[in-house]
Amino acid sequence: MDDVDLAVVNNTYAGQVGLNATEHGVFVENKESPYVNIIVVRKDNQASEAVQNFVKAYQTEEVFQEAQKHFKDGVVKGW
Repeated sequence: MDDVDLAVVNNTYAGQVGLNATEHGVFVENKESPYVNIIVVRKDNQASEAVQNFVKAYQTEEVFQEAQKHFKDGVVKGW
């Protein structure tokens, strides 16, 4: 991006052009950011076995490593 001085670009687009937040970012949000992706369910489904299984499966090192591959090491765990 030779024609701009500063840009805000999320990992989806940055990764497509070979950028990663760790190496190229001026500012990198942490897991306390209000912009992390969250899993949301209705209150009456919160204790559902299916929801609990999904959360347990999602919040694993395997999912984190796969995301790291897709987003060029620009992923921060939100859990």
